[in-house]
Amino acid sequence: MNQSNCLKYKSFNETFKFCSFALALGLIYPNRKNVCLRTTIFFFVLLFNFGTLFWFIWYTVKCLWELDIYNSTRNITVGVIILLFVFKTIYVNLKTDMFASLLEQITKDLLKGNNMDEDYQEIYDYYIKQGLFGQKCYVWIPLILTSIFPTYAGISMTYGSLRSDDFKKVMLHEMDLKYIEDKQYDFPYFELVFAYYFLGIYILIPNFAGFDGSFCIATSHLRMKIKLMTHGVQRAFTDSKDILELKARLKTCVKDHQEALEFYTLIQRLYGGWLFAVFLLTSFLISCNLYQIYLTGIDPRYTMFAATGVFHMYTPCYFASCLIELGEQTCTDIYCAKWESWADPTVTKFLIFIMARAQKRLLLNGLGIVFFNMESFVSLMQTSYSFFTLITSK
Repeated sequence: MNQSNCLKYKSFNETFKFCSFALALGLIYPNRKNVCLRTTIFFFVLLFNFGTLFWFIWYTVKCLWELDIYNSTRNITVGVIILLFVFKTIYVNLKTDMFASLLEQITKDLLKGNNMDEDYQEIYDYYIKQGLFGQKCYVWIPLILTSIFPTYAGISMTYGSLRSDDFKKVMLHEMDLKYIEDKQYDFPYFELVFAYYFLGIYILIPNFAGFDGSFCIATSHLRMKIKLMTHGVQRAFTDSKDILELKARLKTCVKDHQEALEFYTLIQRLYGGWLFAVFLLTSFLISCNLYQIYLTGIDPRYTMFAATGVFHMYTPCYFASCLIELGEQTCTDIYCAKWESWADPTVTKFLIFIMARAQKRLLLNGLGIVFFNMESFVSLMQTSYSFFTLITSK
């Protein structure tokens, strides 16, 4: 039997299978050896979707030129998703080495848990479940987001065909198609374009499920590292048999805390640009969807699209807030250790040193411009509403 099958905690790829598979399928898994190959395949993916991109850009420019705000905002709504997809693929491939280091560190820490005591493994179990929850969120968010329009079109045409032979055909995304405007709803143009669109939109899912899900996993893993460190401090004071053992265990805790802070810096450097892009583009997406609802009433497409966009922003804010909250509890957890039973100045200095370093708030920001927490989520909702009132003002 393979030894890895006997281990309770396994590598990143085996623990977070959906995320790992989505990263590979989305051409953003950080394999240092195939960056050029992934870049080439991504170029052919864009080439395959050249027709859709050409029609989309042409129609958007046309609407803006004609000051058609309704169709402009409708196109921008879809454009945000496309822009995030292109940006993220390029961004992650440029950050391959950094991303690979992060996944390697997660794997190293997970495997280390196999040699730990049961109380430590309980901490592992809790935060791995948190990471799996984040992974699950970013499987469903892009799946729902991309399925809204084809599902609506399919149901509308099915219902129409049951009532009449002469039913209205519904495209996945309604827009004029340059050079075939007068026959885009005729056979076989409509069927071919519908299938072409359908394939194109589902290419987006792995990209979002993989990298966005990895953010939730990484922040949960950092919380685990900090919690393991504070638990190690508490165990050091209760289990040490003499002062030499206590000092040795506290030195290990200091080293573990340093590794956690370095991992925090790595997360910030890797995800900072993505966090800013998500905040900026999601604001536009939500605002434009609100405008569609304002003009057409409760349209199930744009209502679901807006709700999913809100949840897409809420999820990283929630995980970032959980990290901040845990960081603020670190000093309390360390202070609760039974330090008073060891009257040693050196031990006290160790404790003060760890607590002083733990004073730093574990904030995650987008290029230093926007900080991710629940207050930022509320701010995004306010910004989106302000933009909505601006474009609806007369």
